[in-house]
Amino acid sequence: MQPGPPYQQGPQPPYPPQGYPGYPPPGYGPPPKKSNTGLVIGLVLGAVVLLGGGGVAAFLVLSDDSGSSSSAAPTSSKKTGPPDKYTSMPGCEKIGNGVRNLPPLETPKGEEPASTSNNDIIYTSSSCSWREYGAPSALVTMYLAKSKEPGTGSGEDWAKAGYDNAMSDGGEVIPTLAKATKAGYNNIRSEGQCSIKLYQGNVEAQIIVSGAEPTKPIDQKLCKENALKVAKATSEAIG
Repeated sequence: MQPGPPYQQGPQPPYPPQGYPGYPPPGYGPPPKKSNTGLVIGLVLGAVVLLGGGGVAAFLVLSDDSGSSSSAAPTSSKKTGPPDKYTSMPGCEKIGNGVRNLPPLETPKGEEPASTSNNDIIYTSSSCSWREYGAPSALVTMYLAKSKEPGTGSGEDWAKAGYDNAMSDGGEVIPTLAKATKAGYNNIRSEGQCSIKLYQGNVEAQIIVSGAEPTKPIDQKLCKENALKVAKATSEAIG
């Protein structure tokens, strides 16, 4: 509410000469000024009446001297997302059983801690390698991202980010691949190898197939077919 104009007193008439009736005799000073408190209160009440009920409410709020103020309740900014789908990764034997004619499996190291800059997850990796001298080889590396705080979706977000990063340099999306959320042939810039990157829930996997001599060019079409077989077996083993 805008305050009314300040009350201003008009110019006071000069005191009459000594001896005028109704004024004190010389030596008593001027008469006391009349109080304007009643006039100020009247102006304020008049303004309130003109402004109506809304003005009254505003006046009451503005005149509250309790020092308290209302504030909106804080809203929660907690991140939410899908729960972690997996708590562990499959063994290499389970993956190998899904592909025929693989070279012998090298002794796997099992699940190990993996480095990450993400403080919201627990990150581990597991590798499986099938090799034989003079024959094509296959390597599967899996990463498990477990959210430190359940219900935040941090695990799946990190797995998706790994896939997106691998495909950012160019690649060919695979429309469907077993149970994978997304998969694609990613560019590893090697004529003697081919690669598939996938993520499935909070697990990501890299499948690399190499020729008998990785430094020499190979038939990329045949390489991709073999990589696809290993990738499908990996997705099925993840579950």
